[in-house]
Amino acid sequence: MLNMRKTKKAWRKIRQHDFLLRPYLVLLTMYGLGVLAIILAGVHYADDVARTNNGYPGWSGFSRYLSTFLSHGLHADNYLTNIAPLPQLLAIAILAGAGVLLVCLISGKEVFKEKWTKWIWRIVAVVPLGLCPYMLECLSYQYDAPYMALSVLFAILPLAFRKQKTWVYAVISVVGVLVVCMTYQASIGIYPMLVIFLAIKDWNGKEKVKETLKFVLLSVLVFIISVLFFQKALMTPREAYVSNDLPNANEFFPDLFTHLGKYFELVVSDFKILWLVLIAIIATCFVIWFVVRSKRNKIVAGVVGLVGVMLMALMTYAMYAALEKPLFETRAMYAVGALISIMGIYIVSEKGWQMVAAIPVGVLAWCFFVFGFTYGNALKEQNVFRDNRVNMVMSDLNDLLANMNTETKNIQVVGDVGYAPVINNMPENDYRILRRLLNPSYGPGLPWTAYEIYAAKLKNTVYDNKLDLTKENLPVIRDTLYYTISGDEKRILVNFKK
Repeated sequence: MLNMRKTKKAWRKIRQHDFLLRPYLVLLTMYGLGVLAIILAGVHYADDVARTNNGYPGWSGFSRYLSTFLSHGLHADNYLTNIAPLPQLLAIAILAGAGVLLVCLISGKEVFKEKWTKWIWRIVAVVPLGLCPYMLECLSYQYDAPYMALSVLFAILPLAFRKQKTWVYAVISVVGVLVVCMTYQASIGIYPMLVIFLAIKDWNGKEKVKETLKFVLLSVLVFIISVLFFQKALMTPREAYVSNDLPNANEFFPDLFTHLGKYFELVVSDFKILWLVLIAIIATCFVIWFVVRSKRNKIVAGVVGLVGVMLMALMTYAMYAALEKPLFETRAMYAVGALISIMGIYIVSEKGWQMVAAIPVGVLAWCFFVFGFTYGNALKEQNVFRDNRVNMVMSDLNDLLANMNTETKNIQVVGDVGYAPVINNMPENDYRILRRLLNPSYGPGLPWTAYEIYAAKLKNTVYDNKLDLTKENLPVIRDTLYYTISGDEKRILVNFKK
């Protein structure tokens, strides 16, 4: 009887929050439609090829232990079969939860108890969190996607407990940061970004400075402890196309600024001019609205708001930038979507004339939403184009190997097929990010196309990554418009022409 009463009491507490279901379903629908073209494309994206062929997780080498552990449960086996689109659907569900939670942190959950017209723009404002073009690469992975999304959720979740007892917030923050580090480290900047925003928002509302400082210092402390514990006790050293080592003390700051400069340069070159203009307008509105709503000195508020935006922008990549050799692939740069969402939610959180800010917020959300379809369809076109080239090579290799001796031959593939004509026809300045999204690799010297040929494991062939057959003067045995095949009885080199 006692257990029954406890169960009913717990259920009543859950039912008290059922008003969050409506905005969650709305955002889930937005995210789901935004990645629909990606899911329908059904492409094995980058590492998906290897995991589909060999069934291995492969994340522990990058210290993503929790991703490995959870994948065994999701796939119901230690051998990971392809269960797409389930992981991508799960990722969308997790991101929708993270988006609603972000709105609750900024505007308060009570806003969702009002009519939908009162909160719909906040949901629109959080679209960049899940549909930022950089996040679309994460959602392209048929294996990695849910763990990348989980890292976003756990970067936000601890801040929901900041009003609880100090030890509760501290413990949950430590757990949250460690989960981020052990699922996908690219989300690591979202937690300090939110701490900065909530701190300046509290200060602006004339909260006690002592309480705000206590919150900031505690957050910084638990963040540093968590990251250091992960680095010293859990992190696996990695030295490949990325490195998780820190530079030498005398090189730390020069490297940090160099990496940050390259990151912002990539963001500016990746994003369309319209997107950059809209983001600039949103950031400007954020500072202006911050001053308008301030209960402090207006001039000081303007400075605090501007500095706050700058610090949050730095946090989108500062943790990666501190590494000796950071990752500049699009999948590591999606924290900028969280920054855009934070500013967007804040500036559409009032009535009256301030709702003019809904215009740039809504237009940018629509741009990202539409880009999801553009990218998904381009991904399919590129996959068909690449498969055609690979199949041509495989057919020629099959004929050639059938007429050669049975001795095992070392095979090497160099070059890549380039972009499909439909991609090449797009304006380069407007679709530079699309080309980056469509050209993932397994590291220097191992493009996507090459791995697909290696993964086919042609009879009597092996791949030795220590060999460089391009330096050998191998005779040409097949020359076509798209590739050249050179080789002898022991070696075969396939060289793609663009």
